[in-house]
Amino acid sequence: MESSKRLKIFLACITLGPLFGYLLTSFWFAGGGTFWQPIDYFPHPVETILNLQPYGNEFWVTTTDGATYHILYPCLEAAGCWQEDEAVSDLVPSDAYVVSEGRCESDYFVYPLFQQEIKSCVTSTIFAETPQGSSISTIASPWRVSLALTEDKKLWIWQKPWNFPDRVLAFKVFFTALGLLAGTMVDTLLTRKYK
Repeated sequence: MESSKRLKIFLACITLGPLFGYLLTSFWFAGGGTFWQPIDYFPHPVETILNLQPYGNEFWVTTTDGATYHILYPCLEAAGCWQEDEAVSDLVPSDAYVVSEGRCESDYFVYPLFQQEIKSCVTSTIFAETPQGSSISTIASPWRVSLALTEDKKLWIWQKPWNFPDRVLAFKVFFTALGLLAGTMVDTLLTRKYK
């Protein structure tokens, strides 16, 4: 194999491997590793979402028969996780509260709910704060919750907790190094194949 071609393959492998590892980790911490969960313990068809508290642990909905229910999430025992309640609690402030029709999104990441058509969605975002009270939102990933109502009148939730800077950085360094190792191995295999 000629040396210029060998150099191009080597540079491509050791550049693209770490880049892929870094981008994969960034996608993962942006919410790519979080999946939609059905609220299948709630037995009634839902008409509208009334309120979603910031961390997604409780929300209020109106069913098709006009009743209002308070639902807790996650649910360990179905009997105590929802109750009829006409008094909807006031919304606790969050850093971002987005209500959308037909799709579910936030400023950072669009959340697809595959094989289900979304009727409406509520997304709440809370940024982490340091003990002194100053926001570190540019460093720590936010706690984001999306509650979707699908056209078949079912509820789905997407919940991504905080990931703090030291954890994110450690994962990015690890997967970038892993990508470099994989790129080097691919380069070695290609070099052997074409010799």
